[in-house]
Amino acid sequence: MKKCCYCLLLIGWVLWTRTQSPTRDGWNAVTGFNNREQCAGNMREKLNMWRQFRDAVFDDNSVTFTENNTTLTYVCLSDTEDPRRKPKPVAPRQPIN
Repeated sequence: MKKCCYCLLLIGWVLWTRTQSPTRDGWNAVTGFNNREQCAGNMREKLNMWRQFRDAVFDDNSVTFTENNTTLTYVCLSDTEDPRRKPKPVAPRQPIN
C-alpha cells in the first residue's frame, strides 16, 4: 500500500486528450508524468504520430481530421486539475422589465 501511495505522489502532470466530433465531445486522461516538460514532450510525440494522415490539419496543441470533422486537443495539466470538472460559463442574466 505504501508503494502505491508513493507512486501517486510522483505524478505531477497529466496529459489530457479532448476529442470533439459531430457526435462526441469528451476528455480522457492519457497518462501521468513527473514534470511538465515530460508531459509536453509526450504531447509533441502524439501530435507527430498524426502527421502521416493526409487530412490532418495542425494547430499548436491540436489536430483536426477534415474527412470526419474530428479534432483531438492535447493539454498538460497539473494532477490537481481535471478539465471535465471545470465550471461551465454562466449565461448573463436578462434584466427583468
